[in-house]
Amino acid sequence: MKRYFLLIISILTLSFSLKAQDAESMFKAAVDKLKSYDNIEIAFNYSMINTEAGIYETMEGSGFLQDKAFKLHIMGQDIICDGRITWTYNADAEEVMISEVDSDGGNSPIAIINSYYDNITAKFLENDNGNTKKIEVKPLSGDENIEKIIVTIDEKTLEIKDLHVFDNNNNEFVYDITKFVTNQKLPDGFFTFNETDYPDVEIIDMR
Repeated sequence: MKRYFLLIISILTLSFSLKAQDAESMFKAAVDKLKSYDNIEIAFNYSMINTEAGIYETMEGSGFLQDKAFKLHIMGQDIICDGRITWTYNADAEEVMISEVDSDGGNSPIAIINSYYDNITAKFLENDNGNTKKIEVKPLSGDENIEKIIVTIDEKTLEIKDLHVFDNNNNEFVYDITKFVTNQKLPDGFFTFNETDYPDVEIIDMR
């Protein structure tokens, strides 16, 4: 579930190249541009919809990405990774779970989206109006839970307006970007969990 969510966060950070001539080229150009940033800060509104089950949940999320490191806040948790170790901190439970990152850096949002670079099909869908365009992306292999992803972008500014993710359990996950900032100067130790700052935290070491 965490890997699935990080994939979504990665796609949220994409912006598209004017030079791209088709949907797949546009998606790949976006991945290349994503990897070119020193770091990224993002904020978004999130909804989970399952019409059959009568589910409609909404919340906010935010985070930072830098190469293999990231810091995300979503669903009441802080997920922090320095590229080697991941800390998942739950403030309400006053506990932090520690785990190791895969040797290939697979927990990194940027690494995850890069793994879909050569394993997708993409096509343009109908325009909402004269200013926006939809792109449908389907994985050919990898995460079997994802059926398709639909991104709406502004054709003039190439900004992402929203992102809809459909899984194989009839769930739809909607993300609206509210903030996107790149190449900030972040302090040393930004992507680590300092246990001394949380003297009462329960440590669950899964390494």
